[in-house]
Amino acid sequence: MAGHCGWTPCPLPELSSYGFSLRYRGHWGIRLRLTSGQVEITVPPSDLAPIEIALPDRATGMRPGETCRLLLTDDRGP
Repeated sequence: MAGHCGWTPCPLPELSSYGFSLRYRGHWGIRLRLTSGQVEITVPPSDLAPIEIALPDRATGMRPGETCRLLLTDDRGP
């Protein structure tokens, strides 16, 4: 999968969860919902190519119409 968006999710301590939608590589309405320790990503159905989701410790591909939940790790070190 060519290209990816470099973004590190970091929920604010005051919020138990938050979400937003964005447009990326022609995909309108990609939804991200962050809660303590995980991010849920939904890519709406379309005829567009899959996208790559890259976290500091791993990457995964997502096809249009898929939803995934990824556990977040604390990579800030000691």
